[in-house]
Amino acid sequence: IGARMLGLSPTAAAEFSFFVAIPTMLGATAYSAYKARNDITADGMAMVAVGFFAAFICALVVVKAVIGFISRRGLMPFAYYRIGLGVLIFALLAAGFGRG
Repeated sequence: IGARMLGLSPTAAAEFSFFVAIPTMLGATAYSAYKARNDITADGMAMVAVGFFAAFICALVVVKAVIGFISRRGLMPFAYYRIGLGVLIFALLAAGFGRG
């Protein structure tokens, strides 16, 4: 919303939000790796590398698809989705769902 308020196009705003997320994801990854530093073996590192590569490729595909969708349709479908999901969650909470 902030990028849109500054006059950016929907596509540029979405690209900006993806770029802003990168430091957060890198920080979370570094912190998780630090916490697991004593538990990771050489075989484990190979699995982490394969998982990282697969996640990176999937993220590239998904980000490209989302940016393409936004450039064609704008941000309104996401607004409707967020409003609908919020109403659903509120209704479920009001009905007592999830109170254990």
